[in-house]
Amino acid sequence: MYIQNIELSELLKLNSGEVFSSSNWLSIYSNTDLKFLGVFNKNHEAIGFFYYQKHKRAKVLSHISPPFLSPTCGLYIKDESTNPAKKISFEKKVHELILEHVKSEKFDILTLPFPEDFMDMQPYIWAGFQVTPKFTYHINLLESEDKLLALMSPERRKNVTKSIKEGLVVKESLGCLSSQALIEKTFQDQGLWYDKQVLINLFSVFSDSNKALSYSTYHQNQLVATVFCVRDKEKAYYILGGFDKNNSFSGAGALAMWHAIKKAKEFGLKIFDFEGSMHPPIEKYFRGFGGEMAPYFCLEQTNWKGKLLINLRGK
Repeated sequence: MYIQNIELSELLKLNSGEVFSSSNWLSIYSNTDLKFLGVFNKNHEAIGFFYYQKHKRAKVLSHISPPFLSPTCGLYIKDESTNPAKKISFEKKVHELILEHVKSEKFDILTLPFPEDFMDMQPYIWAGFQVTPKFTYHINLLESEDKLLALMSPERRKNVTKSIKEGLVVKESLGCLSSQALIEKTFQDQGLWYDKQVLINLFSVFSDSNKALSYSTYHQNQLVATVFCVRDKEKAYYILGGFDKNNSFSGAGALAMWHAIKKAKEFGLKIFDFEGSMHPPIEKYFRGFGGEMAPYFCLEQTNWKGKLLINLRGK
């Protein structure tokens, strides 16, 4: 097996079925420099892929990571082995190839999260790389609405019921410019970096219910919170939210999220994925919706220049 650069069209031929490796998703990065890598067998047939972006931080440091909003490197491998030992050996070989490729790249900071299906990180650990566990929450949408409500924390359930009593109204908001503007303003209010063009492309491409879900909460026709999710055939993924920092309705976002969860269930999807966070307040918020914790792993490596930048910025 070997790894080499491929074009987006070659990646799409493998059709992983997941939204973050779809033509729709990857098209939102039309103005960025993504690197697509194909995994090939001994017969020179493409059997997998992954991708990442190599960009500058502080104008001088090179950072390898998934592009803005992509949760992982999108690794997908087509493995038809049924023997457990063969499957593990095959996956280890794939990781060894990725390791060789990463080691050949020049970078100051490496942050490469893997999809949840890939749990064997031993090759990277053996090579001296840092492997960090991260976590997301999955809601099982096969449960009834009553059961989903019962699984929430008392605080989150109170957010929903109190918001309804306060007269808050939720509306579907795909294509709603004010909701999109609120998401962007939330990035600005929190002092977070974002790629404006990618947001514009995202809202343009993911503008119908076959690709996305979006709900916004209003008080007396004034927008106070919004959520935006993308979807594939099995999962909905919460990726963006916005809120008016001046509003006093603490449950407005939870009410919009609950409507997105219910809509995902209505579509027959199996899982609602919160895409995780390692920030304690955000993790607590996601946890309150009653999902099950799901781990995934991130490959990390930082040289002295990268460590200096991280220490200076407190990140």
